[in-house]
Amino acid sequence: MSFNISNRRSGEVEILILSGRLVLGDGTGVLREAVHKVLERGSDILVDLSGVDYIDSAGLGELVSSFASATSRGRQLKLLRPLKRVDSLLHITKMYSTFEIFEDEAAAINSFKS
Repeated sequence: MSFNISNRRSGEVEILILSGRLVLGDGTGVLREAVHKVLERGSDILVDLSGVDYIDSAGLGELVSSFASATSRGRQLKLLRPLKRVDSLLHITKMYSTFEIFEDEAAAINSFKS
């Protein structure tokens, strides 16, 4: 299955909607490029993981790198609706202490305003 990203805006927040497998190669490169473009526009980022069925260590690393890039530019990056398998990986790797993770899009969007 290929990896794709689409995006849309909600106010000042850009939502990146990921689908497929976030793995070393195409997936990580596409995510890095998409995050870079959003940060160039000066927006905060909400990464919708509801369409991602698998993340390898490189994909997880790219999420962390994207978070660091956003933070260094004074922006925020948060995660939305990880599927069970991805959610388990985020717990096992203790990424819940790094990322704010939401199940509800409206709550996630509102969290950027505070």
